[in-house]
Amino acid sequence: MNPKKRLRSQADRLWYDIIIHQNPVCEGCGKEKSIQAHHFFPKGLYGHLRYEISNGIGLGIKCHFFHHHRGDPIIHQEIIKKRGKKWLNNLKRKAQKRPSGAYLT
Repeated sequence: MNPKKRLRSQADRLWYDIIIHQNPVCEGCGKEKSIQAHHFFPKGLYGHLRYEISNGIGLGIKCHFFHHHRGDPIIHQEIIKKRGKKWLNNLKRKAQKRPSGAYLT
């Protein structure tokens, strides 16, 4: 594995570990214990938010699957309800400040 890919993999793992540590139960349903890290603003579209902690959501396997494979908007609505409009507005501001640069690829 080349050095850039190795570093990105290590950074991804650290980010995931932080999100799961901060969110020990599912933020979608509040029930599941098998948590996965989810990017509220997708990292594919918002690469500059890839490692933004406030963009990380802890979701259980079921909620994460339903959100990605069925496009369930209720999950994001629940997260906004729990985290609040202030959190969402701050994250939206960060999303709009898209830097330019090759380091995002």
